[in-house]
Amino acid sequence: MKISTGSANLPAGALFAFALGLLPLQSVAVEAGAAAPEVAALRLGAISETVNLSAFRGQVVYVDFWASWCTPCRISMPALDVLYRKYGARGLVVIGVNKDAAAADAERFLKRTPVSFTLVQDAHDAAAQAFDVKAMPSGYLVDRRGIVRSVHRGFTSETATQIEHEIDELLKEPA
Repeated sequence: MKISTGSANLPAGALFAFALGLLPLQSVAVEAGAAAPEVAALRLGAISETVNLSAFRGQVVYVDFWASWCTPCRISMPALDVLYRKYGARGLVVIGVNKDAAAADAERFLKRTPVSFTLVQDAHDAAAQAFDVKAMPSGYLVDRRGIVRSVHRGFTSETATQIEHEIDELLKEPA
């Protein structure tokens, strides 16, 4: 499979190298209908434990980009935790991708706003660049086949209701 990145066509495996920051590519916004970029990031607070998005193929995944300085994240993080607790047993995975340059900033935020879903750090912006994040928070709902089904930029209480409906519908689809 080839991926078009403007002037260059690259093998799909090149996206992984791009996500790790090893290959400079033009940013291509990830929108509904696109394959989710293959990203790998360190678990927040871990020294060497890597979380790979592809490991969750077959499950519905919500990838949420957040930061300690993001005011709407104070609403989105608890709301996503509620959804994770409600739908996790049915196959929902939530991955919070932290954009803080310093892990200590994220840890302070999480003391005030604890969550139970998977958290990874993206201090060098490799994952954010792979998804071409345009706003904070930004969320990408990925179906069981690895296709982005919806993109949410920003967050309000209405966003939470919409995401829940979308999650419920995707979980009804066959694996």
